[in-house]
Amino acid sequence: MLDMVEIDYIRRLRNKRKLSITDIAEKLEINWRTAKRYADGDLDPDEKPKRNRKSPVMEPYVNIVDAWLAENMKAPRKQQRTAKAIYDQLKEHTDFSGSARTVRRYVSKRRKELIDKEKETYVKLTHDPGTAQVDFGEFKAINSEEDRLVTYPYLVVTFPHSNAQIVRVTPAENIECFLEALKDIFNELGGVPKVLWFDNLSPAVKKVLKGNKRELTKTFTAFKWHYRFEASFCNVGQGHEKGSVENKVGYVRRNWMSPPPVINEVAEFNDHLKEEMVSDRDRDHYKKKEKIAKLFEEDKDALLYLPTEEFEVVRTETAVANKYGEIKVNRKFYHVASAYPNQQLFLKIYWNRIVAFDEYGEKKLTTLPRKYVPKNTDDIDWTGELKIFKNKPRAIEQAAYLQALPAATKEYLLPEDLTARRERIKVLISLLEDYEMSEVEIAINSATRENKSDKEYLKAILAYGNQRPLPKPDQSGTLARYDQLRPEGVISNE
Repeated sequence: MLDMVEIDYIRRLRNKRKLSITDIAEKLEINWRTAKRYADGDLDPDEKPKRNRKSPVMEPYVNIVDAWLAENMKAPRKQQRTAKAIYDQLKEHTDFSGSARTVRRYVSKRRKELIDKEKETYVKLTHDPGTAQVDFGEFKAINSEEDRLVTYPYLVVTFPHSNAQIVRVTPAENIECFLEALKDIFNELGGVPKVLWFDNLSPAVKKVLKGNKRELTKTFTAFKWHYRFEASFCNVGQGHEKGSVENKVGYVRRNWMSPPPVINEVAEFNDHLKEEMVSDRDRDHYKKKEKIAKLFEEDKDALLYLPTEEFEVVRTETAVANKYGEIKVNRKFYHVASAYPNQQLFLKIYWNRIVAFDEYGEKKLTTLPRKYVPKNTDDIDWTGELKIFKNKPRAIEQAAYLQALPAATKEYLLPEDLTARRERIKVLISLLEDYEMSEVEIAINSATRENKSDKEYLKAILAYGNQRPLPKPDQSGTLARYDQLRPEGVISNE
């Protein structure tokens, strides 16, 4: 017989929420006749539930066994304690005098209760420790080697219970980068969130079906099984259902990606972000008024254990070499030197490399670094940026884009004397109207070697193309040294 709380719940489902007997039976996972009896039947108030038999032998040890079973719920199936292992540990570490059968009976009953409790728990988006939300964002960064603004994706995993977040910048949003970043985050956490909420990300969701069902990609499914987390997906167009991570994507961009940072190595920038995210937890939760770091420990305590073996994030496919020995992967060509025309190759594609084998997958031919072309790149408007500081020469020291200036140009712009600094900003603006920054950098380098910085000298170098050694400085004070820069055949007006 069910207890009165359960009976009352069944009758409320039937009378208040108007559920059918079948729906009630499925919701509570009970027999249809049982649901019918308590939903619509007359109840005898004097009918008493059966009393559970107590086991005096087990009673002193139930807390120990319950703790071991709770650990089992976090561990992979193959690493969970069996009833026999629990019995053996009790005998070895305590003065337990009961039989193996007593332990098996208790373990069976208690395990079922824990599983049922897990099933009945409705995972709320912002309540439970160990529940996380996942999403991608985008930001612009400065590539100082190319003097360009590059758009990077970044993955944010946030824990609504503690309001903590972890961030990884990735080269792209493909399945390999996505899962490699998630795996790296799991390793940093030392565990796996029980439930991960996602938008309908293309690396994870192959097709959105009716209701809340999704057809997942093969690689994501294998990844999910390996790490044993539950994947939940928001309704289409309802990103607010995972509002915690939606807010965190903007929070991270505003605080660590604005103004645009300089990124030459993504791995180095990710190391910087790790330190920043840890420091960010040293503040109070906006609502709970406790340190985020303390609440985050509760999140970590609720994580599943990491599997003993890491998941290899790899995709396999075949490709045919063209007449130049090239293969095409994701619309990019890679040269395989030892491949002959029309040879079919077997490929293992990782986030950062492609390993090519012969058609049988037996002989390794080569390993190629994977190519990534940024989604969006923009030239830096150096003239526009410098005009901002034309009348504010002191403030240029804090300019975001100053970090991306070539070394000689940066040094040229920052003399201690503010009047000279203002003039040099104007000179650089004037030069950039006709020449590229790379050309100006070469000219400034040459002028610096000659201990010159005036505008006319720089213009003369740029006009001449910096193709022959600069003339020796003229000590006479005349303009004769500039005549040496004139192409042959050009007559002076002197």
